[in-house]
Amino acid sequence: MMVASASPALPQPLEVIPRRAWEPGLSDAWWWCGIPLAMLAGVLVIHYADPDFYREHILPEGFGFLELAQFCFALAAAVLCFHALGFKIVKESRLLWFVVLFFALAAFYIAGEEHSWGQHFFNWNTPSYWSDINRQQETNLHNTSAWFNQRPKLVFNTAMFIGGLLVPLIQLWTGPFRRPLLALLTPALAIAPAAAIALAFKIVDDLGKSVVGTPLFTRPSEVVETFQYLYMLYYVIVLRRRLLALDRAGVRQITL
Repeated sequence: MMVASASPALPQPLEVIPRRAWEPGLSDAWWWCGIPLAMLAGVLVIHYADPDFYREHILPEGFGFLELAQFCFALAAAVLCFHALGFKIVKESRLLWFVVLFFALAAFYIAGEEHSWGQHFFNWNTPSYWSDINRQQETNLHNTSAWFNQRPKLVFNTAMFIGGLLVPLIQLWTGPFRRPLLALLTPALAIAPAAAIALAFKIVDDLGKSVVGTPLFTRPSEVVETFQYLYMLYYVIVLRRRLLALDRAGVRQITL
């Protein structure tokens, strides 16, 4: 049986997705708004009230709160994406399958890089040949070249800003994309708080480096990455809700 339409503006066959599955509502505000705001408040309070605690327990490599959260958020997103590859709607839509696979591999790569592919957990020694090319002597790629670090970050930042903030805001007036796959993959505006917080700390980081000449916050880049990966997890959660709604409605293929 077909479910009620979330919005008459959604293109076929997406019109079968119920409102709550398409865009998180007020009943979900505890996670898409409450958690980011609580984390933001905690980071700010601890940073200014007890700087030593912040440096010793929030910032450290590997098991500081921020780095561990980054790993958990990215790993959770990867697991959810790999699981979604088994959905009927995904398996029978070739382009969608490749997109979800890309998301899964990207999230898995981020999780692995954040903990140096297990080195922070198991404390193995970095081979000497790798230490020579890795600026932090860790078994990861992002400390070896800008092509594995700054370049992917630039792409991520741009995609999050344009796709996660600008496009959903514009669609308040224009409506969703008329191409089903593009509409399906467009982030929900409700999860924007995590992206907005990441963007705010990115501005703080850039201002401290290029304008003021001194840091305005202790390593704001770590806060940026934490909220970016939280946003990534939220995006995957919403995408899976939409995919499940399509599966349950009997839709078997999504085209561009």
